[in-house]
Amino acid sequence: MRVRAILRTTPSLLAVAFLLTAAQARAQEVGALLNQIDFGVRGTDFHAGSDRARFERYKDLRSGGFLDRLRFGRQTDQWLFDLQADHVGYRDQRYAVGYNRFGKVKASFEWDQIPLFYGQNTSTLYADQGGGRLRIVNQAVPTGIQNGTLLMQNVKPLLGSPFELRQRRDTAAFSLVASIGRAVDVKVKLSSTHKQGEMPWGANLTFGGANEIAAPLDHRTNELGAGLEWANNRGMVRVGYDGSWFVNAIPTLVYDSPLRIADSATAGSSQGRTAMWPDSMANTVSAAAAYNLPRRSRVTGSVSIGNWSQDATLLPFTINNALTPIPLDRPTTQADARITSFNVNLTSRPTDPTWFSVRARRYNYDNRTPPFNVTQYVRLDQQAASLPAGVNGSEPFGFVRNYFDVDASVTPVPFTSLKLGYGLEQVDRTFRLFESTTEHTFRSAIDTSRSQYVTARLAYEHSNRTGQGLDEEVLDDIGEQVSLRQFDISNRSRDRITFTTQVTPVSMVAVMLSAQAGRDTRPAGNFGLRKLDTNGYSIGFDVTPVETVGVGLTYTFEDAATEQKSRQANPGAQFNDPTRDWFTDVSEKAHYVVANVDLLKTFPKTDVRLAFDWNESYANYVYRLGPNSTLAAVTPLPKVYNQLRRVSADVKYSLTAHLVAGIVYWYDTYRVNDFAMSPGYVIGNQTLADGIMLGYVLQPYTVHAGWGRLTYLW
Repeated sequence: MRVRAILRTTPSLLAVAFLLTAAQARAQEVGALLNQIDFGVRGTDFHAGSDRARFERYKDLRSGGFLDRLRFGRQTDQWLFDLQADHVGYRDQRYAVGYNRFGKVKASFEWDQIPLFYGQNTSTLYADQGGGRLRIVNQAVPTGIQNGTLLMQNVKPLLGSPFELRQRRDTAAFSLVASIGRAVDVKVKLSSTHKQGEMPWGANLTFGGANEIAAPLDHRTNELGAGLEWANNRGMVRVGYDGSWFVNAIPTLVYDSPLRIADSATAGSSQGRTAMWPDSMANTVSAAAAYNLPRRSRVTGSVSIGNWSQDATLLPFTINNALTPIPLDRPTTQADARITSFNVNLTSRPTDPTWFSVRARRYNYDNRTPPFNVTQYVRLDQQAASLPAGVNGSEPFGFVRNYFDVDASVTPVPFTSLKLGYGLEQVDRTFRLFESTTEHTFRSAIDTSRSQYVTARLAYEHSNRTGQGLDEEVLDDIGEQVSLRQFDISNRSRDRITFTTQVTPVSMVAVMLSAQAGRDTRPAGNFGLRKLDTNGYSIGFDVTPVETVGVGLTYTFEDAATEQKSRQANPGAQFNDPTRDWFTDVSEKAHYVVANVDLLKTFPKTDVRLAFDWNESYANYVYRLGPNSTLAAVTPLPKVYNQLRRVSADVKYSLTAHLVAGIVYWYDTYRVNDFAMSPGYVIGNQTLADGIMLGYVLQPYTVHAGWGRLTYLW
């Protein structure tokens, strides 16, 4: 159905409008109009070649009739009832109901659906046989590839019919708060989230080959929270329990190989097998308290102890029956972690010009999973291999993170405050290159609103992170450069400065300006991420010449740049050869324009809202070679380009005090050029010399969408 379908439907909507008008004219007039029902018809028109899936990514905007919004409530001086519905009958529908018996009990229930639309023209060799089993329908494909009579890049005509690749998350949530005594409440929350459908999944069977499948999804997360809380005007005490249980109906994914029809001890397996997310559970007990102190001070604190566990059956090292099985160290995971945390916060304003806050936090992730000992494994389902010397199996990662923050402000003159702050983060880790890291952060800011025309804020932050207990032998054991540093724990210096201001020269005009700049440097790192720069600014204005007219315009610019150093080298003499060094410089610039014009009752009984959004970004990946390089010349990559524009108009006309007719129009365009994901590039070709893809790519779209609607209020 195209947009013009709205025009054909308008007479029918108007007929309904007159009937509703007559009905409400006979009804008793009421004061506040709290109830609402919104229904009508929607039409969408996609230009040829448009990516409908990207336009509808997390929503459902199909053409047709709709009941878009329902709000119904009843209230007395003793109770309140509320009913809500959104997008009824569509994939993104939502329903909620609530009841509040004031001072006694409060309950609510919500059903919420969130779709995820990957692609409308994906195709695959596989058929889902259920239970996580994917079979190649046309066995001529693996037979021909194994025998050398069929090249992988010629497989595309043999793929199945195009289909829509989707998944959906459904959440049911219930909450209850009941008063069981003076100042004592019981709180209970229940939720169940089910995710079902398919998603793109890498199912590679060789080191150089790429194979993509539509992995089936069917898993559920159930959560329970319960608490008992006592509170009065001086303080609060709460104890609680939280539990979470994850159950996956497809714990293992098995798929045919497009390369072979029979297992081979040297050439690989006829199947692949992947462990999906295992069943797991988490249980936590907690306590919290708050108390109001003298001199406008308040202290709060919380402590929790939890346990995370899962004990799924471990998969064998290979599904290849032509290889001799290698025994596992144990049959199940036996994964177990103890989580303890506490948080204490003191805030105070002892005098009008002064304020301070002190916070202390600790989080301990105690991983009690026993190490999984490995001496041999099967590499890519093809051959047995041994781990590097010094590596004996798994290393259960754990950490203890401690925070301490203090902030204070003083107001030396009216409407101007000076703020200073200090933060300390100290992290002890197991099985990382640094045994611990320490980060010191210093914060400062000045805020002023002394002038009735100008408010402003200037802030600066400096932080420095250093690591202790570096063991470069760990890198050497696994064949990495000993001067490599991992970005999340490497020594780092960071500086950030921000400025925001609002100028109101007259009451009807407001001008906003903001700017920020930041830099991360990692002086101790030779290989890996070495530098990150970010900059941006924004300028905008809002104008309200009269009460019924509003105009706004904002422009924002952001850019970021990184530098990373690598070495292309094989073991041996190349490993320490600096002439094989190369660099990756990544820069991205983004522009945003947001504009709106609101005419609210400028014309009798009419509201008009016009909006324009424009986002455009360019990303550039530049490879550079080091001095006296012995590497081959690099080939530049095309720039990555994204542009999204939307023009919208929303017109509402009040037929009566209870009935509103409206028309909405959207014009959306999206343009993209991505050297990996766009059609015509690597993944966009779908069938490659060494891989078969789903056809889930980034494509442009142009869409016209329109709504004709009636809103009845009572």
